[in-house]
Amino acid sequence: MAGFRRWEALRDSISFDVSDNNLKRIYDDMSGIVEAMLAIPAATIQEFAAQYMVVCSGDEIEHRKAACTLHAHAQAIVATAPLIE
Repeated sequence: MAGFRRWEALRDSISFDVSDNNLKRIYDDMSGIVEAMLAIPAATIQEFAAQYMVVCSGDEIEHRKAACTLHAHAQAIVATAPLIE
């Protein structure tokens, strides 16, 4: 969750007055956080939700390659989730 909080702070720091160099650095830092977050499958629903939020921003998938990893994590969660009757 710490990675998500760092990612969210970086996302929130983006504004129209950010220079191109700083914007590139912010996006690079955000991408690094996404990679680190997806390196380990989520152990809780909250962790999975955080992974989802860094990969998908509401209407679109921000990181196509990461979406495949996220999908695999979701499959693992569903496969291990108890059945609800």
